[in-house]
Amino acid sequence: MEETIKQVLAEARHTLWSLAERSGEERQTQTFIRSFLRTHTDLQVVDRGTWLYAKHDEGAAQTVVVRADHDAVPTDSGAKHLCGHDGHTASLLGLACLIEGKTLGTNVILLFQHAEETGFGAPDCCELFSLEGLTPKNARMIGCHNIPGEPLGTVLLRRGTFACASCGVEIRLTGRPTHAAYPENGLNPTGAAARLALRLPLLAAEIGRKHDCMALATIVGMRTGERAFGVAASDGKLWVTVRAEKAAAFDELNELTDKAVREAAEADGLDFCIERTDVFPATENDDGLLDRLEACCVRYDLPYKYLDVPFRWSEDFGWYGRHIPACFFGVGAGAETAPLHTARYAYPDELAPITAELFLRFLDA
Repeated sequence: MEETIKQVLAEARHTLWSLAERSGEERQTQTFIRSFLRTHTDLQVVDRGTWLYAKHDEGAAQTVVVRADHDAVPTDSGAKHLCGHDGHTASLLGLACLIEGKTLGTNVILLFQHAEETGFGAPDCCELFSLEGLTPKNARMIGCHNIPGEPLGTVLLRRGTFACASCGVEIRLTGRPTHAAYPENGLNPTGAAARLALRLPLLAAEIGRKHDCMALATIVGMRTGERAFGVAASDGKLWVTVRAEKAAAFDELNELTDKAVREAAEADGLDFCIERTDVFPATENDDGLLDRLEACCVRYDLPYKYLDVPFRWSEDFGWYGRHIPACFFGVGAGAETAPLHTARYAYPDELAPITAELFLRFLDA
């Protein structure tokens, strides 16, 4: 890649870093993306309000969609790019510069996605398939994530599940209030909440053994009652994150979680309500696209390796694979780079050009 383009990408990433915005609030970020594309390319930019995409149209029979996310992580001191989405977007902007004026033998759509951290972005962007007439017969899709702790530029591949399915489960238990001196006159949800907090992780372990895969139910919070010593608790909430490597295990874990809540509530005469949020399906790779990516690494002598287990974190890229063949991979961000979502993390400037060229080589493969 020309040094001038590398410098442009470094400046773009620093600008994106300074514009860090929470999921669903990425207005300044999107303004910058549109401006960059119109300044540096002749690609057709399609603005969908909360997300956008750019088209390299050769009138070809096949289309490859390349996706990057651009929301930031919420912190106590405001939104910050602690997951590297600034670098992901800079990489896609780099690809835009690299394909400018080229004939690739395929149409290319660069998808700039919002709200990955909450899982709401990809379902919105699936509208792209109907807008552009993309089907399993005429379209393919790829995306990637930077992976700290791995050598810079190493391509990380995995067959089957790359990142696990997960969702947040909020369990509400409602009893009947009473004076703390007469607990027998009320219905206190604390016991049911405590039993569930102990039961659900064990239930996940049972399901994991049954399906021979990783399955987890992690208690992230619990609260019953208030700091009012004269009144027994009558309302409670339990927050759980459930995740699993395989879709069947994930579905069963959710089903049996609901059953366990119902049984615990009924045993104590409680009303209950279950709500789910931040739903991420498993990100599962298409074998044909994975073979193509591996062949690309071999052809261009790029370092790569296969992962033995999927990442436990989730990625909403999994929604796309429900519509067209899709492949998601990792790119090493450097052995000394701090872990994702930590205060010391920063996307390395050298990685955006590497990733952009990798995308280009995949298109040429």
